[in-house]
Amino acid sequence: MKKAVWKYGLLSGLLLAVLLALTVPFEHHTSARFGMAIGYTIMVLSFLIVFVGVKHYRDVECQGSISFGRALGAGVLMMLISCACYVAMWEVLVATVEKNFAHDYAASMVKRAQNSGLQGAALNAKIAEYRKFEETYSNPLYRMAMTLLEPLPVGIVMALVTAGILRRKPELEITGAVSSEVS
Repeated sequence: MKKAVWKYGLLSGLLLAVLLALTVPFEHHTSARFGMAIGYTIMVLSFLIVFVGVKHYRDVECQGSISFGRALGAGVLMMLISCACYVAMWEVLVATVEKNFAHDYAASMVKRAQNSGLQGAALNAKIAEYRKFEETYSNPLYRMAMTLLEPLPVGIVMALVTAGILRRKPELEITGAVSSEVS
């Protein structure tokens, strides 16, 4: 299982990381909603490699049968490797081309709060919240944890769906059940 998990986890992660790097230059040219749709679509596409990996593991290493739990375990491990690649690529991007990400994000949120009609203490509280985010985001552990939370829910759903679709009982159990019904 180890070889399949690493192979397909890294393939999924490579696709996810490369597509992340290719889309970042366009983030300032699209709306946030469109950017999120593109980002989550990329995640689903890259996690399809996890599906292929679990299918390969079932067909080749498990002789065509796999339990839901074992398929889920393999899928989750592949997904976690893929997510680690995503986090690593984001850290590279933050260190190079996205150095001002936290500041730019906080500034856009302050502008949004100001345009929303908030005034007085409520506006000042929002501004303080966004400034606090900017400060907190400079901590690499916090930043990595927050980055991991982007693909993780999508990956968990994909791993669950994969395990549900690909689970298969051994042929002997299926054949035995059919022959006892015929008799």
